[in-house]
Amino acid sequence: MKTLSRKLLKFILFAIALLISTEILAAPDIKIENAWIASTEEADDMSVAYMSLFSNEDLILTSVTSQRIKTIEMHNTIQEKGVMKMRMAHKIRIDQDKTFEFKSGGHHLMLMDFKGPLKAGQKVKLTLHFKDKKNQSFDKSINAVIK
Repeated sequence: MKTLSRKLLKFILFAIALLISTEILAAPDIKIENAWIASTEEADDMSVAYMSLFSNEDLILTSVTSQRIKTIEMHNTIQEKGVMKMRMAHKIRIDQDKTFEFKSGGHHLMLMDFKGPLKAGQKVKLTLHFKDKKNQSFDKSINAVIK
């Protein structure tokens, strides 16, 4: 009986430790939808990407990378003295339970330094790099369609 109680206690402690570690290590649930990139011609060396992001907790988007595209910058379009201007954003806050949109005329991703045209119908893998409220980093990769 004592051996059975000890085994049961070990099993319960193991289960609790597993549940705690899973909670600590679990990445936040973020949904990335409608990701697309503007197609380019042979001589073009810049493009733009748009998408929608939704998270169940507050997050910071710190950067976006791709093996196919050397430089990806996060930008915001602002109006200053009646003139539209782009400003680079070094991080973007994704508020809990609110959709954040990279869209024309607002926040967007500038894609630069890629080889060859980005042809409609192809897909490009983008990796979004985040930090959560505990300052822990995690990544989410998506395939953006070229339009």
